[in-house]
Amino acid sequence: IEFRNVTFAYPNGSGVPAIKGLSFSIKSGQNLAIIGPTGSGKSTIAWLLLRFYDINSGQILVNGCDIKELGIDSVRNNIAIVPQKPMLFSGTIAENIRWGNNEATDEMLYQAAQKAQAGFIEKMQSGYESHLGSGGVNVSGGQKQRISIARGILKDSSILILDDATNALDAVTEAKVRENLNSKTGNQTIITITQRCGTAMFADRILVMDNGVKVGFGTHNQLMKDCEVYRDIYKTQIESSKEV
Repeated sequence: IEFRNVTFAYPNGSGVPAIKGLSFSIKSGQNLAIIGPTGSGKSTIAWLLLRFYDINSGQILVNGCDIKELGIDSVRNNIAIVPQKPMLFSGTIAENIRWGNNEATDEMLYQAAQKAQAGFIEKMQSGYESHLGSGGVNVSGGQKQRISIARGILKDSSILILDDATNALDAVTEAKVRENLNSKTGNQTIITITQRCGTAMFADRILVMDNGVKVGFGTHNQLMKDCEVYRDIYKTQIESSKEV
C-alpha cells in the first residue's frame, strides 16, 4: 500500500483538508498501526483506501496500481474492515459472522471465531445458532467486537482494517487477538487504527497523525527517539499508568 502526497477535504465540509500531503508505504504482509489524537485523520485514511471518498490530489496505490483504475468493487472485495461500532443484525451469530464470507464452511467459521477470541459463543445455550437482536443488543460491547472481528477474519481478504475495533476489549484479550492475527499465514496486510499506544507499539510500522499531517513514521523505538507527538502519547498512556 502506498500513499503519494495525498490531500483530501470532505465534500461540503469546511474546506480544510482532513489529510494534507500524506506519503507513506508498507509492504504486503506488514502490520501498520495508525495513531494520533481525535480528529487527526486516522479513520479518513481507511475511508480513502476503501474509496468511500476520492482524493483531491496525489495517488493511492495497492500492489502498484492506482485504486482509481481498479474500480470500487475490485478494491472493496480485497479489503475487510472492522469498524469501531460493530454492524450486527438480527439473526444468528453464525449468520452475522458469515456476512464476511457466505461460502465459508463451519470449520472456517469456528477457526475465525477462535482467532477473534470469541470462545464465549460456544458457552451460549444455542452456540453459534444463538439469536442476536438488532445491533447485538443482547451481547456485551466486547462480545460484539469479537463477533465483528471474526467476520473480518473470515472474509480472508488481502487487507484487514481494524478501526479502533478492540477498544472494548481488556488488554489480555486484545493481546491474544493481536497474536492470532500476527500468526496468520499468507501475506495479509493488517492496518490497525487506534488511540492506544499499547496497541500501536507492536506493529511493524506506526504512522503518527496530528491535525491531518504525518508527524512520524517508523517503529516504536524509532518514534520514541524522533517523534514528540508519539512520545507524549506514550508518556501519558504507558508511563503514567506505571506510576499508579
